Amino acid sequence: MAPLDRALLGVAVLGGAVCAVGATMYLYAYAGSVPLPLSAVVFGAFLSLISVAARRLGGESFHAALPVIAFLVVIVAFLLGGPGNSTVFYDWRLLLVVVCGIGMPVAAGYLASSKE
Repeated sequence: MAPLDRALLGVAVLGGAVCAVGATMYLYAYAGSVPLPLSAVVFGAFLSLISVAARRLGGESFHAALPVIAFLVVIVAFLLGGPGNSTVFYDWRLLLVVVCGIGMPVAAGYLASSKE
């Protein structure tokens, strides 16, 4: 793999981590009194695009998994808590982020790799 390809793959991994930050930042948005976890779907779609691009760049399915792994590492780091023991709240919206963060890239990778 060329050095430019490695650098672009690193940018894709960084993009996966940024998707995790964005998804959790806007996860607890409300529309009136109704929770609206739209960020899980939006950033799951972004992660799908990044994952498919990394697969096409690297040529192996392991390269497609790298942004998703970075996404999950950041989510787990948020669950561990930080100074002041502040953590992300544990409820159904966090499960939705994890499902969209794993399921949507897997589905996009399957659809992108299928031959007609």
